[in-house]
This record gives sequence, structure tokens and C-alpha cells, in this order.
Amino acid sequence: MLGLFKRTGWNIDKDVKKFFQTLFGQLPSEFHFLQEHLQKGVYRRYCFNRDNNYFIVFDPEQSDKSMVKGSNSEIKNIQIIADKQQYSLDITIYQGLWVGFDTPKNIKDFKSYHFDTARVEKAESKFAADNKIERLVKGLHSESLDLDDLSEIEVEGKSYFQIKDLENGNNIAINYKGHVFGLTHDPFKVKLLNKSVKGFVESVNSGEFKVNKFLH
Repeated sequence: MLGLFKRTGWNIDKDVKKFFQTLFGQLPSEFHFLQEHLQKGVYRRYCFNRDNNYFIVFDPEQSDKSMVKGSNSEIKNIQIIADKQQYSLDITIYQGLWVGFDTPKNIKDFKSYHFDTARVEKAESKFAADNKIERLVKGLHSESLDLDDLSEIEVEGKSYFQIKDLENGNNIAINYKGHVFGLTHDPFKVKLLNKSVKGFVESVNSGEFKVNKFLH
């Protein structure tokens, strides 16, 4: 589950790209599309969420074209061998895109490493939004929102589903009732923006609500 606040983000720079290119190349062939996406620049940044979880920030122009509806899975039991120690790494795929990973140590901290993928397993994705949420946005379209992402965010014990990542711990998200909220990190705030996701999308598309000015 994707959380909120206290996030720190890093660009997928040369060293991080090399780390994941090497890893993706060692995974079973059905996951080699991850390496292709990485080389194309689909994935821009990774951000700390909470516990051992990190989430991925996409290039929006490429991510929409790279999505595969219904392709949701977890790649589990990857081992990173570094400094004579083993660290687990699990990767989450949602709608054909790499959306997050779990590991107890920041990728930036690995300087000399190799991978053990001998026991890799494919499991059901834990980040896939449920059917009720998908029904709320079905048929809605906006170039300014990410209505196919729907990553789950937990704030003070309540679940929200991201429809726009504003970075640095800020999001626009919906709840199970289809209400739209602005979730901001500094200052901490959960602000109701619209009681209807359909109405909100229409206001964004008409220019009445300007997403790029929400934080200003």
C-alpha cells in the first residue's frame, strides 16, 4: 500500500539505472519489458514511502503508451548480495508498469553488489486498485490526471487512490465514495476538492480547476 508523507525522492540516474538494468536482465524473460522501459526513460524517479517501500514516478507521455491493462504482479525473492550480506528486494508491477519496490536499504547505498534470482517467484500484485475504484473512473479521461494509475495511499488509517502525483509527498486522490481530495505534505492537510470525481475531471478538462496551480 502506498503511503503518504516523509517521502524522499531520487532521480533514476546513471548508477541507479545500471543497478536495475542489471537486475531486470537477470529476471525471467516475461519481465524483460522492464529493462526496455528503463532504457526508454519511462521511469524517472523513485521515492521513499514508508517502512521498506519505494514508489516509482513515471514519464507521463511514455507511461500511458506502455501500460498493459490487467498485467499486475509481484516479483518476489530477489536477493541483493552486498558487503557479504543479503538484502531482499520485491518488485511490484501494475497495469504493465513497474510501480514500486520493497527493500530494506536505499539503492543508492549499494556500491558493489550482485543479484541472486534463483528463487524468484511471481505473485499477485498488492497494489492493484479494486474494481469499485476502477468503476468510479471508468470512461473518464484527462490529459492532466493519471486516471489509470490509482495507486493506493493510506493517510491516518484511511485509504485514498492517487489520480495525480504532485511529487514531494503531495497528491490528488479519491476515496471509495468518489470524493476528490488534495493531500499535502507541508503543511499536512487533507482538503476536499470535489464530492464527485466525474465533476472534478470535468472541471480540470474545462480549465476551471488548474492542477499545476493547486500547490501555489
